[in-house]
Amino acid sequence: MADSSHSLGRSVLGSDALSIPKLFDVKGWVAVVTGGGTGLGLVTAAALAANGAKVYITGRRLEPLEQAAKEASPKQGGGQLIPIQADASTKEGIQKMKEIIESKEKWINVLVNNHGVSLGHANPNAVEQTPEALSKEMFENETFDHWLDACRINTASYYFTSFAFLPLLSAAKTVGNFPEPGNILNLGSVSGITKTSQKGQFSYNANKAATISLSHQLATEFARRDLNVRVNVICPGYFPSGMSTIEDEYQGSSNREYFKQRWGTPFGRAGNAVDYAQCIFSLISNQYITGAELVIDGGWLLVQRESFPSKVV
Repeated sequence: MADSSHSLGRSVLGSDALSIPKLFDVKGWVAVVTGGGTGLGLVTAAALAANGAKVYITGRRLEPLEQAAKEASPKQGGGQLIPIQADASTKEGIQKMKEIIESKEKWINVLVNNHGVSLGHANPNAVEQTPEALSKEMFENETFDHWLDACRINTASYYFTSFAFLPLLSAAKTVGNFPEPGNILNLGSVSGITKTSQKGQFSYNANKAATISLSHQLATEFARRDLNVRVNVICPGYFPSGMSTIEDEYQGSSNREYFKQRWGTPFGRAGNAVDYAQCIFSLISNQYITGAELVIDGGWLLVQRESFPSKVV
């Protein structure tokens, strides 16, 4: 419900409070980005560091983290990328990560739960479209471990990481004297919203839907308890990453029609680092947004085109 104009903070009108540097100011922030050595995690970490934040990037393997810190650290602006080897898919790894950061920092301003996996899956389009053939493909070529591993990494670990870092997030206001506590941004996906399995990606899509639900629940429970730790979830469509072959298949604007047909994105291109960083900053900076899911997919969800096999694909 819109408020009347005289009570919207008119004192800021005509001041520099509405300038871009003020609107998205993260200078002096402390951030943690899990899975921050590659892909969208690195885009997030590099964007924060480029604007003056101290960013801890975590992951299972130290080498890509160190390489990322070396190549993507800003040349100016005061931001940093600091690698920490820790496996966020286990409670032990999350505890280790928290203890290391707790030994260095008194608070954090944002926790970005970005780590995740996309495991192989059975393909219902690859067999004859009969009950018998579909049953055989989807039952025999999937395992409970496959489903549980994906859920453990993509959803359950976000729950444990969020609660592990809750005291440090809260301390951003009580100790760091920032206007608000730290906030949490979880990595969802349009795969958690779409009604299609995307050619058999049942497990990944189901646990990304669970991640979105978890984010809503965390936002609700923190708000009910007056903790004011905001929780939002970003839902990307197709971006070049280790989870897709887009980077190999799509090389530039000359392939827009191919990309539009192959990947079903109306805008005819993959998302890029600038697109993604703009969304990240809007969610982590706006002190009035919590419980939101922000879709950034070039219109893919609007059409959700997926070929349906009549017999065998």
